[in-house]
Amino acid sequence: KKGAAPKKEAAPKKEAKGGKQAQGTDAAGAESAPPSAEDLEKQRKDKLKKVIKEGGKRGVEIEGAADMGGLQFFCTSMDCPEGDLDLLVESMKAMNAKSDPSEEERKGGSGHIGKMIFSAGTEQLAVVAYVPEDKQEQLSCGEWLTAVLKSQGGEVKSTAKDISTGFVKTNSDKGVFPLKIREPMILEANNFLRKLGLFPEDDGDSDDDFVFGDDDFPSA
Repeated sequence: KKGAAPKKEAAPKKEAKGGKQAQGTDAAGAESAPPSAEDLEKQRKDKLKKVIKEGGKRGVEIEGAADMGGLQFFCTSMDCPEGDLDLLVESMKAMNAKSDPSEEERKGGSGHIGKMIFSAGTEQLAVVAYVPEDKQEQLSCGEWLTAVLKSQGGEVKSTAKDISTGFVKTNSDKGVFPLKIREPMILEANNFLRKLGLFPEDDGDSDDDFVFGDDDFPSA
């Protein structure tokens, strides 16, 4: 073992490696010095940067997969927001951002594709639905989100023609856990679209791996 000398510049939070409170856990972190407003702001900015990067990258993937499979709508899960609804909205914005052809790495570009995205955290599963303007006559964004949330006793936070948001709180007494309910809700979202003829019937699994986010479920 190397000595536990806190050499890494001045990073006081990492000094007490074994201390339970060093990470500022909610459970017993009351006595440890709370992070300053500047620290919290920096953490938030760093996290937002990751969320936007993940969203931009996924937007490109969705555009490619949807164009290839002729899909108008897409449902998938996002990791970086970790159940934070505000961050998941930023994720959606990054997916929909217009691609800048002058940039080396393409980002976004899926604003013409309707989407419902899910992000699991410890306390809740955040859900954001998006319907582009040219598809709003075919599909009500609020109705789509409400139906999907209702399937797991979730709550709608906001509805609009283009973006609607909501969440399902963790409830261990009822066996409601974000990671457990995420896939059934993605299926629910796709089935709602199928009933309206907006999503292809299950005739193979070439698209499903990506749509259903199976890669997020290592053999359970």
